[in-house]
Parts: sequence; structure tokens; C-alpha cells
Amino acid sequence: MVRRYLATGVLYTWRSEEDETMGVLLVVELEPGKVEIKNIAVREGYQGQGFGKLLMQAVLRQLKEQEYREVVVHTGNSSIGNFAFYQKQGFRMVGIDFDYFIREYGEPIMEDGIPCRDQIKFVRPL
Repeated sequence: MVRRYLATGVLYTWRSEEDETMGVLLVVELEPGKVEIKNIAVREGYQGQGFGKLLMQAVLRQLKEQEYREVVVHTGNSSIGNFAFYQKQGFRMVGIDFDYFIREYGEPIMEDGIPCRDQIKFVRPL
């Protein structure tokens, strides 16, 4: 799914002093003033140490400087850690697309024993 968005978005990359990719965040413009975060990932071994937060904050600052007013992000109902992460970054849950992952993905997705079925939408003003 990420490959479908890669050509249409802007990929922000966090790199180490050794020029190793440590984290990425992909943003796609939805309409003037509004963008969607399609993907954020931090390299294994660096997760849970605040690097995703730093990457997110840096990108949000840059988006605000570019005069975007709103950021949207979607995640699965089973992505409990993502719920906390996005809310700590100022996002609010605004909607649910029931059975999204059942319709869009060929194989069932499970996270921590929870079936991923629904897509949860979060929004944050800038």
C-alpha cells in the first residue's frame, strides 16, 4: 500500500550521523491546506525511544511553515500503540470506516491478538 502513495507524496527521512535511515514519514496533499500522513516508521532498535515523536514534531513544524492548516492520519482499530502516539501529538479521533481492512486487504491482519478490521481517522489542526 505504501508504494502506491510514494510517488504522490513527500517522503521525510531522518538519518543518523552515519547516513543510515532511522525513520521515515510520508505526507500526501489531499487539497490546498490539508495533508495526510500515509506512513510513519522508525527503524527497529530505535522504536520506543522518542524518535518517532521527534520526527513527527519536525514534520508538523515544517508543514505549518508551508501554510498547511490540517493534518489527517488513519490507523487500524488494532493499532493500540498508534492511538496513544497520535493523541499525544495533538490528533483527535474523528471517524471510523468500518470493515476497511477487510475490503482493502486480501489477507486478515492481526495485531496483539486483535483483528484489524476498521480504519480510524485522526485529525490535527496546525
